[in-house]
Amino acid sequence: MPVRLAQPSDDSVGPYNRLSSSQVNAYRSCPRLWFYEKVRRFKMPQIPVLYVGRAVEEVFCRMLMESPALLVAKASPDTISAIPLDEKGVPSRTSVDPWPAERLLSLPVNLLPSSMEDLRSWAIERLKAHLQPALKSMKEEWQKNERKAGDWDSVNPDYCLEMCINGLDMHLKEVQRCLDANGGPMLKQWRQGKRPEWPAPDARRYSLSNNHPLAQEGGVSLIEAWEISRPWFVDPNAGKFAMNAVHPEHWFQGEYDLVYRWDGRITIVDLKASIGRGDRSGNYVEQLRMYAMLWWVTHGKKEEVDGLEIWYLGANAIKTIQCPSTQEMAKMESELEELWQQLRHTTPSLDECPPTPSPVRGFKAGGIPTEAPDEVRCDRCDWAEVCPGGKGDDDLPEGGDIQLPGTSSPIDLAKIGVLDPRITLVAEVFTVMGMKEARRPQVTVSQGSKFAKVVFLVDSHEDGTSSWPTELAKGDMVRLDNVIPTVNWKGEIELKVDPHACMVHASSDEEASDLMEFRARWNVTGKLVYKFEKRGVGRNGKEWHRKGLMLLDATGAMKVEGWANDWGPQYDLAGVGDTVVVANIGIDAWAVEVRGNVTRNSKIHITKRVERD
Repeated sequence: MPVRLAQPSDDSVGPYNRLSSSQVNAYRSCPRLWFYEKVRRFKMPQIPVLYVGRAVEEVFCRMLMESPALLVAKASPDTISAIPLDEKGVPSRTSVDPWPAERLLSLPVNLLPSSMEDLRSWAIERLKAHLQPALKSMKEEWQKNERKAGDWDSVNPDYCLEMCINGLDMHLKEVQRCLDANGGPMLKQWRQGKRPEWPAPDARRYSLSNNHPLAQEGGVSLIEAWEISRPWFVDPNAGKFAMNAVHPEHWFQGEYDLVYRWDGRITIVDLKASIGRGDRSGNYVEQLRMYAMLWWVTHGKKEEVDGLEIWYLGANAIKTIQCPSTQEMAKMESELEELWQQLRHTTPSLDECPPTPSPVRGFKAGGIPTEAPDEVRCDRCDWAEVCPGGKGDDDLPEGGDIQLPGTSSPIDLAKIGVLDPRITLVAEVFTVMGMKEARRPQVTVSQGSKFAKVVFLVDSHEDGTSSWPTELAKGDMVRLDNVIPTVNWKGEIELKVDPHACMVHASSDEEASDLMEFRARWNVTGKLVYKFEKRGVGRNGKEWHRKGLMLLDATGAMKVEGWANDWGPQYDLAGVGDTVVVANIGIDAWAVEVRGNVTRNSKIHITKRVERD
C-alpha cells in the first residue's frame, strides 16, 4: 500500500503541520536554515535545474504509465491523460466514466514490439513525445515564480532525454527479470484482473470486473512483462501532494517515487535527475531510510521494505541503500516524533534554532562517499547575508514608532508576528449566484448598510469540509470563520476564504466581529532578506509588473508586494540586510502566511544600511 491518505476525523495535525524528510534533513543540516525556510517561510532562489528534475520525473512516469499494446510509438502525448480525479486530486474510485485506457483497443500483433530492443525503441519514442510538453510546462511555471534565478537557456533537452533513457534502461532490467521469472508470483492474479488497492497507474480504474484485457495464455509475454513489472508511482495527472503516505498519527508524511513489488518484494526507488555529487547525496540516503520506516509503520509494523535504491539518472548509476532493521526503525520513529513535538507541535523561537550547521559531506558521481570538501556550509547558504552564521546578525527591529522624513508626526510600527489578518463575523446573504453550477459561488453579504463580497479561493477547508454550505439563499444568516478582510482597488471590502477559513449557516444572535472592525492600513519595519519581481500578461493583453520584498523582524517575517510603479526609488536603493520601513500597507494572508500589500499611497524608507565591501 504505497498511499495512506490522511483521515480527517482523526487528524489533529493538519496538512500544513506535518513533518517530512526534507524538513528533517534541513534541520539536521542547520537549525537556523530550517527556521528561516519553514517558520519564517523564506523561499530560496528557484533555478532551472529544480524544474528540470520534476520534468524528467514526469516524462519518465508518463512513459511507464503507457502500454505498447495500446499506443503506437508516435501517439499523441495526451492520449491517456484525462484521468478522472476526485475533489482532492486523487484518481477517483467512484467515477463511472470510462478511463482512458479502457477506450483504446489493443493494437494488432504485427504492431507490437517482439523483442526487448523493439520495446526499448518504442519507449524512447514515448519519452521524446512527453519531453517537450513537460519542459514547456516547467519553463512556464519557472517564469511565473517570483524567486526565479538563473537562465532557462542553460537547460539542455538532449541531456534531459539522456537521463530519461537511463531511467528506462534501469526499468527494462526489471522487465527482463519479470520475463526470466515467467511473470513472477503474481502472474495468475494479474491475468485474472485482480489488482492491489493502489495499482500501478496504467490509465485503468482501480478494480477490473473481468480478466485483464491484455492477458494471454501460457508463458508470460513481453507485453505482459511490461504491464506486470510496472512500479507504482504518483499518477502524473494527480494533484500535488495528493497521494502521500501519512503516518497513522498524522505527524509525518512522504511521497515515494517508485515502488516495485511484482516479484513479491517491496523496493522503494528514489529518482534523482542529477549526477549525485555533493552534500545533498547524504540527504537522499536518510530520506530513503525514513521512507522505509514510513512503509513499515503504515503497514501495521508487519511488513518491511526489502530494498532501497537511488537512481542517479545523470550518472546512469544505481546506489543501493541498506534497509534499516525493525529496531532501527522503531528508534527512528521515536526520534522523529520527538523532533515533530519540538518543531511542529509547538513552534520554536529564533534563539532555539541557532546557526550551528553540520559539516559538509563529500560524494562523487553516483552518490559514492568521498573526502569532505574544505568548505563551511554557511559559505553556500542562501541566507548568509542576514544570518549570524554568515555576514548578518540577530539585531532585528521589533515594532515601536518612528518619524519618517517629510512627515509631521511619528507613526506606529506593528510587530510582524502579532499581525492578525483574520476576523470571524456573522452576516446576511445579500446576493448569491452560481450555487447550482460546477464552480465557486459568487456571494455578497451585508451587516445593516455595510456590504462585502466573499471571494472563495479554494473549494474546501483544511479539514476536508466544503468552504461554503451546500444550500445558500438570499436572506440566510451565515458565519464567516477566519476570513481575510481586504479592500480592493475600487475601495470595496472583500472577505477572502482560503484553506483556513469557511462559510457556514448561523443564527442572527451569534456574537462575532463587526464588518468595519478590521484595520485597513498598517506600518511595518524589518530587515530586508531578499527582493523579488513578477511579470506577465493579463487577460486584456496588457503586460503587468509587480515587485516585492521579504522582511524579517524579531517576531516574524512577511512578504510585501505591489505594482512596480507604486514602490518608489527607495525600493531600488535598498539592499539585502538593510532595515526598512514600509508604511500604509494593507495586509493579506494565505493559510498561515501573512502578506502585505503596497499601494500608491504606501511609502518605503531605508532606516539603517549595512556596510558593504
